[in-house]
Amino acid sequence: MLNITKWFKHTMLASIVCIVPITSLAAASFLATDKPFIIIEDEHDRAEAWGTCAAAYDLMSMMQAKASPAYSKQMSDLSNGATIALYMDYIMGLKGDDSSSQFSARVKMANVLKDGIPETQLTAMLSAGEQLQHNKVWIDSITGTINLCMSNLDSQQDLINIWREMYASGAFE
Repeated sequence: MLNITKWFKHTMLASIVCIVPITSLAAASFLATDKPFIIIEDEHDRAEAWGTCAAAYDLMSMMQAKASPAYSKQMSDLSNGATIALYMDYIMGLKGDDSSSQFSARVKMANVLKDGIPETQLTAMLSAGEQLQHNKVWIDSITGTINLCMSNLDSQQDLINIWREMYASGAFE
C-alpha cells in the first residue's frame, strides 16, 4: 500500500513539474530556489545561493559602471556582503563539540568556497548572456536573481554582523 502511495505521489509531482510554466520565480533567475536562504537545509546549497548573489551583484555592478556609478558601487558592496555571508554561513555549520583543527579546516574550506562559487557563477551568467545574445530572457534572469538576493538582505546583514564580532574577537587569527 505504501509503495503505491509513494508512486502516486511521485507521479503527481512529476506531472506538476512538467506542467508548471518555465516563467516561475525560480526559473526567472540563476538561483536554484526562491526560498529564503536561511531555510535551505543543505549548507552547500546555501553557499551556492550566497555565491550566486555575489556573482549577480558583480554582474550588475559591471553592467551599470558607466551609466550609474553610485548604483554600480552599491551592487559591488552588496556582492562583498554576499561573499561574507557565504563565508560565515559555511563556518556556522560547525557543531559545538568540534575541535580547533575542525574549525581551522572549515575556515579554509569557507575561503575556497567564497572565492570559487561567485567566480564560477559569474562565468555561467556571462556564458548564458553570450548564448542568449544578451536578450530579454537573460536580463530578466539577472533582475530576478537580484530581486531574490535582495529579499535575503536581512539574513546577509545578520551574517555580516556575526563576522564582524568574530573578526574583532580574534577568532580568525
